[in-house]
Amino acid sequence: MRVNRRRSWIVLPAAALSVAALGAAVVVVVRAVSSKEAPNVADAVAVALAAVTSGVAVLGWARNRAAPRAARPDQVSAAKDTLVALVRNAWRAESMIRGLEPDPIPVVWRLTDDTGLLHHRHLIGEGSLEGVGNAVAELAGDFLKLRRRRLVITGGPGAGKTTLAIQLLLELTGKGRDPADPVPVLLSLSSWDPAAEDLHSWLTRSLERDYEALGSAEFGSGVALELVRGGHILPVMDGLDELPRPHRAAIVRALNASLDAAESYILTSRTEELAEAVEDAKQPLPSAAVIAPAPLTPADAEGYLRTCLPPAPGPVWENVLDGLRTGELKGLSQLTAAPLGLWLLRAVYIDPQADPAPLTGRLGQDPDELRGHLWDGLISVLLTTRSPGASPAGRAGPPELTPRQVWDAGQTRRHLSYLARVLGKNGTRDLAWWRLGGLVLDADERRRAATTTCLVVGVVFGMVAAFAGRLHPLVTLPVGFSAGLGVMTTTLRGFTGTPGHVSVEFRGRVRDLARQITIVLLLRILIGMVSVSGAALVADAQPGLAIEAGIWAGLALGPGLVLIQWMQQPTPLTAATTPYHAWRASRTLAVLCAAVPGVGGGVVTGLVSGLANGPWFGIRLGVLSGAFLALGLGLTMLRHSAWPAYLITTRHLAEQGKCPRDLMDFLDDAHRLGLLRVVGPVYQFRHADLQDHLAAGTRVPARPRGGA
Repeated sequence: MRVNRRRSWIVLPAAALSVAALGAAVVVVVRAVSSKEAPNVADAVAVALAAVTSGVAVLGWARNRAAPRAARPDQVSAAKDTLVALVRNAWRAESMIRGLEPDPIPVVWRLTDDTGLLHHRHLIGEGSLEGVGNAVAELAGDFLKLRRRRLVITGGPGAGKTTLAIQLLLELTGKGRDPADPVPVLLSLSSWDPAAEDLHSWLTRSLERDYEALGSAEFGSGVALELVRGGHILPVMDGLDELPRPHRAAIVRALNASLDAAESYILTSRTEELAEAVEDAKQPLPSAAVIAPAPLTPADAEGYLRTCLPPAPGPVWENVLDGLRTGELKGLSQLTAAPLGLWLLRAVYIDPQADPAPLTGRLGQDPDELRGHLWDGLISVLLTTRSPGASPAGRAGPPELTPRQVWDAGQTRRHLSYLARVLGKNGTRDLAWWRLGGLVLDADERRRAATTTCLVVGVVFGMVAAFAGRLHPLVTLPVGFSAGLGVMTTTLRGFTGTPGHVSVEFRGRVRDLARQITIVLLLRILIGMVSVSGAALVADAQPGLAIEAGIWAGLALGPGLVLIQWMQQPTPLTAATTPYHAWRASRTLAVLCAAVPGVGGGVVTGLVSGLANGPWFGIRLGVLSGAFLALGLGLTMLRHSAWPAYLITTRHLAEQGKCPRDLMDFLDDAHRLGLLRVVGPVYQFRHADLQDHLAAGTRVPARPRGGA
């Protein structure tokens, strides 16, 4: 982890000289056109505000962060305890949304007999390592008895690999957990490029991204790295099979090269893709126990479905179950050989009590058509049975399982299909809201969008200032476009930026606050000098009023500008990072960064100009200067500018009908419905098969009719 320890304090006097030069130029220009008319008061103040914006922007850019201190052992222990709670809370809620509780499918898992995957059985350790998906405690106990605690979960599509990984994670973070054991953290392998970083670097980056509470000052700096280096993390790596074939082999090689003898992991992959990765890498996964599911027989599938149905399901269901058991319905028998097929059948037909008659016809003979039919039907069924305010499937449940809004099934499918195609085109499974602009807009489109925003803000601001504020156009237009330039700069930076969060926690941050107070003194001097110069240019303003204007402007803007820099901190300790929470926190941060200088500067400017030229003039100038400071200064100081870029991207997509305007509300509701899953701060489609199906753009069949 590299840290920049340099302090470019030489930029501070350079910025002061620049502002002084700009102030001198302002004095010369305004004195040349000065008169005793009130608009010239606004002209002088507006130009002064533009000078302040330039100086403070340079100062904010020049300031570097302090060198971090290594976390103490007690801080590492506290961070580990916090991480356990965050991981368990996040994935307990996720397991409920995915329908893993209370009726998990009884899949039997046991050690594979494939000698090409299982590396020297005697090196694994004791324990049969056999368990059932609805009784995972025994399997977790066998895992803890392994010599190196390395487990690879294999199987075919829809075999329940990720489901078992989540169940193990919850069991290993439960009440019986040994505090000395590492913390299981579920990670998507799609975010690891072994050519760019090793395993430890990737784990550290993922922890800092997915659980930003670890960045709290209470834990010291670099605690995520200390957790990884100390062997306190059990990586649960999901989705090896979803990577390109060369990438899979590179993952196997990097995994073996990065691990020492004591480190453990859990890995999921389809069997065929894992065999290819091991063969291409020319090395196995040493001392790893490789397990595979026993196939679900038609009798197993029938037995599970009967437990989900009433004791007397009716003649149509009896025909379906008989056809499943005998193999007469070939497509249905093949589909229900995997846990995913059984879950889809239950979700689309059993839970909503739909008529199963279509299953006895052509659908029951073709597994591919039946799978597509069930995926499409799932969207309609979930939107119907989980309407806002209703409990899922008629059962009492937490509000996290029901959407906040009513969504049309056809539009929902179109929006999800577009997002699935975007992810597929970019070769990723992760839907990160802050990366959306980079995924859907190329470099030229991003520049055009930002430039258009700049022009719109500049023209509107300038026209309002000129006509409503009765200010001189030679001042209002440049000031307006300065505000637009601030928005444009923030937006362009935000397309590649990250989410931000607000924290006003003082504990452990006294040194940082003292450093910020040192900077505020210089800011107050600069702002005061510029404001005094601007007020002195007004013919009606007495010297005392000019000095008073400078003092109050420095008092109002200086601390506020430092505050919006200091409060941009990682997520508090109260919850794990989720996409929706990260988005809301980033939006709050952007609003505060704009509001602090906007309100402070607007109030001071309004009071000073009102004293000199009347209250109505002061109100007009205060509102306009506040808006300028919010856009041209506050947003430019936003270090985490992902939200403004997201806002522009979603408006662009909404105009084209590709996504709803309130995209995050839509994605959050899709997650509540179980169509999307949450992996840290990103969304993923519930299953790769669902993403691939929607990306293919197949026709939406009719929804199953209600009634048995």
